[in-house]
Amino acid sequence: MGGNALKNVETRRYQRDEYLALEKEVLDILREDFPGRRVAAIQAYREKESFGDMDVLLESDNLNTDLMKYVKERFNTKQAVRNSHVVSFEYKDFQIDLICTTLKNFNTSASYFAWNDLGNLMGRVAHKLGFKYGHEGLSMTFRDGDYMYAEVEVSRNIRRIVEFLGYNYDRFADGFDTVEEIFVFTASTPFFNKEIYSLENRNHTSRTRDRKRKTYNQFLTWIETAELPHAYPWATMREQGGREFKKQFLERAFEFFPDFKAKYEKVQADFETWKLVKQNFNGDLVREWTGLQDRELGDFMKHLRTVKDALGKEAWDSMVLCAGQEGMKKWVKPYFEAFMKERNNEAV
Repeated sequence: MGGNALKNVETRRYQRDEYLALEKEVLDILREDFPGRRVAAIQAYREKESFGDMDVLLESDNLNTDLMKYVKERFNTKQAVRNSHVVSFEYKDFQIDLICTTLKNFNTSASYFAWNDLGNLMGRVAHKLGFKYGHEGLSMTFRDGDYMYAEVEVSRNIRRIVEFLGYNYDRFADGFDTVEEIFVFTASTPFFNKEIYSLENRNHTSRTRDRKRKTYNQFLTWIETAELPHAYPWATMREQGGREFKKQFLERAFEFFPDFKAKYEKVQADFETWKLVKQNFNGDLVREWTGLQDRELGDFMKHLRTVKDALGKEAWDSMVLCAGQEGMKKWVKPYFEAFMKERNNEAV
């Protein structure tokens, strides 16, 4: 999880037996020091011979402990580094990555991070279906260009998520002895097509990240020589452009996750309203109407947002939709005149 997070201390790889002994020791310490909280090591494939780090989940709801101070004192570490919700530290010449997660996300995190890079590989299939699979489970994002309007939870039920993606849950639950078993499982969904994994078909962020992943690169090599059972005929293999809502996969999601349909329809309706409102009132239009630029435009938009917030979302949306662009241009005019008068007075 933390990769090579520790730059100022030398660590080494552990062979399997000594790793398992250290894993038990670390888990026992954490369970003793954080009684009542869930603690678990991320599962690696069972025949893994050596380890470069240890990933440990810690339930962090209402956790008031200063974890940096804690690991320094409890593990007498030579170095500790915090990156968001992960605290990486040295213990007995080995890197431990302590991953904080909420109780709500504990099971989904344990499943997503397990078995090397399997969660990431399965996530490519989820992406093509129009969804996002990660440590918080399955979700759907509503975007307008680069702007994310909302992310809606679809499910945290691991069995249903795995089956929705076209995989056999019982096989998933059995776990994996080897990396090749992980690869075979990845390719077992009817939605699999090796081209969706090609780095040239990934967006820049994903390509940069996955190029550094050892398991991902091993998978790219494996799919070039493996006898793959099928290749789903996706209309495009490229990741660029983001997720797309496809009716057939939405219907599949509604079937697998009945509670999701109502949430989707509510957010979709709000999203469509938001886009219509945005067409009639946005920063580019205000710039055109007023001639303001840069900081002055930003200050004026902040002022208008206070008026918007005072009205409330429902009243604001109704006003903008009824007024249209020309009506909103007229609405902005007195606020602009008052804004400029105040600026001129300040200048004097």
